[in-house]
Amino acid sequence: MRRLLLAFVIAMAGCGDGGDGAASSADPTERPPLDSPPDPGNPPEADGLTTAQRDRLAASTMRVSGIACGRTSEGSGFAVADDLVATNAHVVLGVPRPTIETVDGAEQEGVVVAFDGVLDLALIRVPNAQFDPLPLSGEAPDGTVGAVFGWERGPEVDPTPFRVDRPVSVRIEEVAGTERISRPSWLLAAEIEAGDSGAAAIDTDGNVIGVVHSASTLGRSVGYAVRADRLAEFIDRGVNQNLTVPSC
Repeated sequence: MRRLLLAFVIAMAGCGDGGDGAASSADPTERPPLDSPPDPGNPPEADGLTTAQRDRLAASTMRVSGIACGRTSEGSGFAVADDLVATNAHVVLGVPRPTIETVDGAEQEGVVVAFDGVLDLALIRVPNAQFDPLPLSGEAPDGTVGAVFGWERGPEVDPTPFRVDRPVSVRIEEVAGTERISRPSWLLAAEIEAGDSGAAAIDTDGNVIGVVHSASTLGRSVGYAVRADRLAEFIDRGVNQNLTVPSC
């Protein structure tokens, strides 16, 4: 079963520095009030990327899968170092050694070496891998356009266009916990699909601006992505090769 966290979330508009410290060049006083539930409008028809960019970015996109609680857990991930893959924590919940599949169909076993249920982020080390890591950017002004690179086997590359509406703090349940927490995110206008959990949201400069973690349950083209500056901080904390992954 492909896993996408479909959740009724409460999104609170960011302000000043983007709410919770994320930078945004847009003046919050110029934004219209945030709807309840949030509605960022229709997604863009095009992602603004070239064919060469899409092919290069797809090569650093992976499928992350494993068996947890008697069922297949599946999502997306992307390279953040030559041997490290970033994804959502909920994708690897109960899966300490997920399978990593690249666009050419090659499979390798990885080891979960970092897990954060508040940010819904995880890092997977793939021994002896030589991935091409994607650059991270904390900047995503309102209206930023790009593509969500959910995993798909080649040779066709067909990412999902998105537009950043604004920074928000999402009230949602912690992964592997029951506490409701605030997750610094981008509110996206995008058709988020099953399997997009853990996918990179990439702008037209080829920079990862966020990691998709959930979509609206209300039928709108609404997605949420953890901001890339929080992913960078998460990576900087380091890894633990002997990490115990929470059970599902």
